[in-house]
Amino acid sequence: MITPSWYALSLLLHLVGLALWLGGMVFFLVVFGPAAHKLRPGIGVRTLNQGRIALEAVSWTAIGLVAITGMINLILGREGAGASQGEFYTITLSVKLFFFFAMLLHHCLQIFKYAPQIAALTAQTPADTMAWPEPLGAHWQKWFMLLKLNAGLGPVVTLLGVALVKG
Repeated sequence: MITPSWYALSLLLHLVGLALWLGGMVFFLVVFGPAAHKLRPGIGVRTLNQGRIALEAVSWTAIGLVAITGMINLILGREGAGASQGEFYTITLSVKLFFFFAMLLHHCLQIFKYAPQIAALTAQTPADTMAWPEPLGAHWQKWFMLLKLNAGLGPVVTLLGVALVKG
């Protein structure tokens, strides 16, 4: 038998993972990205790339925590609620999972499609460059668009999770 304290701990860890992931995205969009763009282009290009690498590390940690605790919460929540949780729960969970997997897809596109190109173009950019190179800027725009989509979907997923817990 699972005690309510384990379920509460799992929910707390789920929220910590979500806060890391969403907080990292919002920090990058609101603080880090604009600050890096105010630097000289040669330094800004490298700074933004280093920030991207750090965000990836934090994001993958948070995604792993969210995925693991999400599965645990699903199992523990079903044990606590009995066999059937109703149509509202099923629909809400389905929409939440759809948006979570959309966020995961966006994140994978950032990491596996755009990040290698950004890293390669950053390495080719001279440190004393006076302007952001156009191909690099185009890849960053796509990368940032995916980050903005995830930052927009994150609160929706959070609210759907609250709806699941509150029933």
